[in-house]
Amino acid sequence: MAGRWGRGPFLPCALGVVAVGIVAAGAAESGAVTGRIVVAEGQVRFAGEPPAGAEIDMSADAYCRDRHDETLMDRPVRVGADGGLADVLVRIVNAPAASASSPAPEAEALLDQEDCLYTPRAVAVRAGQPLVIRNSDATLHNVRVVPDSNPGFNLGQPIQGIQSTRSFETPEIGIQVRCDIHGWMTASIHVLEHEFFDVTGEDGAFTLPTLPPGDYEIEAWHPTLGTVSERVSVAAGETPSLTLEFSSG
Repeated sequence: MAGRWGRGPFLPCALGVVAVGIVAAGAAESGAVTGRIVVAEGQVRFAGEPPAGAEIDMSADAYCRDRHDETLMDRPVRVGADGGLADVLVRIVNAPAASASSPAPEAEALLDQEDCLYTPRAVAVRAGQPLVIRNSDATLHNVRVVPDSNPGFNLGQPIQGIQSTRSFETPEIGIQVRCDIHGWMTASIHVLEHEFFDVTGEDGAFTLPTLPPGDYEIEAWHPTLGTVSERVSVAAGETPSLTLEFSSG
C-alpha cells in the first residue's frame, strides 16, 4: 500500500524492521499461565541511509524562522540514532471482536502546532475519542484535515493557545493533515476501532496492550514507506517473536 502523500518511495535497497516480542503473563501465586499474552518492547527499524530531505524555507514567516537556530529539513522518513523509525502506526488488524464494542476513551489525545511544526507527526485515536487540536505558536496556522471516510474540516487558528476538539466516528488510517499557510507542516491521524495500536516515536519503540491467545495479523503503516504485515499464532505459555521488514524497492 503506497503512502497518500504524493511522495515516491525512497532508497530501493533500504529496509525497515519491526521487532515484536510476545511474552506470556503468569499467575502471581500459582505460577500458572493466565492465558493473557503481552506484546511488548517492540521496535520499528530502518536499515540503510535515510533520504536527506529538502530544506524548509521559513523566510516568509519571521516567527517560524526565529524559532529555529538551524535550517530544518523536511524528512518524510525520520530515523533515530540507533535505526529506530518514527511515525509508524503499529496495530493488530484482526483484534478481538469484543474490543470494538468497548467504549472510546474519554481522555483527550493532542495534536499540537509548536515551533511551526505538527507535534506529533502522527497521532492515533479510537473512533469517537476526543482529539484536541491546539496552536501553541504566536502566529496564524490553519488545520486542513482531508479524510476519505470521515467529514473533513479546515480550522483557522490565529491566536496562541487557541484549540478545538474534534472526533472521528469511522475507522480510517492515514488521514492527511496540512497547514496551507506553512506548506511544510504535515501530519497523519489514524482512527482505530479498538485499543490494540501504538505510534512509534523517534526511537521506533511501541507497546501494545494485552491480547488473549489466538491468530493475529500485526501491521506497520508508514505514510511514505507503505505497509508491511505478518501473521502470528499465539498460545498461552508461548513466547514467540516476529520480524517484519519494510522494503522500498
